[in-house]
Amino acid sequence: MRTGSTELQDKLPIHLATTLLRYPNSLVFSDFEEDFEHYHIIDALESVDSHLKETSPDFDLWRRLKQFGRAVLRPEELSGKAVWVDQGTGKAKNPGWKLDKFKFLPMVNRTLFEVPDKKWYIFVEPDTFIFWQTLLAYLSHLDWTKPYYLGGQINIGGIEFGQGGNGYVISRPALEKVVSHYQTHQKEYEDFTEGHWAGDCVLGKALKDSGTSLTRAWPIFQGDDVGNMNYNHQTQWCQPTVSYHHVSPSEIQDLYDFEKAWMRDTANDTTSFLRHRDVYRLYALPRMTAPRVDWDNHSRDDRGPTESLESCRVLCEADNACLQYTYNAESRCLTTARPNVGQAASNITSGWILERAQKFYDEAEECHDVNWIS
Repeated sequence: MRTGSTELQDKLPIHLATTLLRYPNSLVFSDFEEDFEHYHIIDALESVDSHLKETSPDFDLWRRLKQFGRAVLRPEELSGKAVWVDQGTGKAKNPGWKLDKFKFLPMVNRTLFEVPDKKWYIFVEPDTFIFWQTLLAYLSHLDWTKPYYLGGQINIGGIEFGQGGNGYVISRPALEKVVSHYQTHQKEYEDFTEGHWAGDCVLGKALKDSGTSLTRAWPIFQGDDVGNMNYNHQTQWCQPTVSYHHVSPSEIQDLYDFEKAWMRDTANDTTSFLRHRDVYRLYALPRMTAPRVDWDNHSRDDRGPTESLESCRVLCEADNACLQYTYNAESRCLTTARPNVGQAASNITSGWILERAQKFYDEAEECHDVNWIS
């Protein structure tokens, strides 16, 4: 897992209590070496060129942490539990974000050093959730002796890579190749990283340069969070689902408990897996209940001002395509034909037309074959 000192206290504890308990081997990388709740955190930047760390403005936070420890962090530098960022440039002005782009290649280098004998290496962030059993089922269909780099595809400046927050998987041969390449071209990649803003893009470039192209594994690996999914019947419905991004600590707990119960119900059958349709039926539908206060279900079609939540519901019911609605602080009614659970949000109340949300599932075609993208 890759994290940072500005977010670690808010986002790592939930993983220590849930997801990291499932992984047989795990490492946590940050920008500051420390012991946190009895877990050793590795400084991913340890092997970065010393002159770069001593002189680059991007390393200002790292230098302060090295000298004074995490007590030096200012309140405005802490991320809190927020999970959404500007997808165009990330958090370009955040000192932790400036450091983050330098972590990726040193992280894979250190990972191979620490655990050189694994078949697969899974890299995640604190706002990533992985359906562990479904991932194992996916990997069981692939040949780990071949160079694989699996992830949800994105492209910046002609470089295709797996977005870091979706989670991505690298097979041992691919990891060995990229680490060897990085070790002989470290300065070249550090120079490239200085002029870039996305470390996952830098890693994707290094993997491609070392001979491993991205296997485009969307929609198995998701850039969306579980509360704001596009349950498209044609492109995603029957596909397996391994990961979600922008997941809050409370949602991680909820998803962990959900998967734990599902695994118990399937008797821990390692061939079982979750499709998007399964998550909709088993996770989303039961949470589309009575209207929820301080909750945003991502209805976005503005129907104008209304007198109340009830009048908004009536507007939605009058439109046969409408599945759900929200009533916001400006007394405006928003609706949508796209069903979603949503997330906690202040000054918004959300509701669903439950029979239509169920009908959305009932009218979808049955799923048969599965496409394990390879």
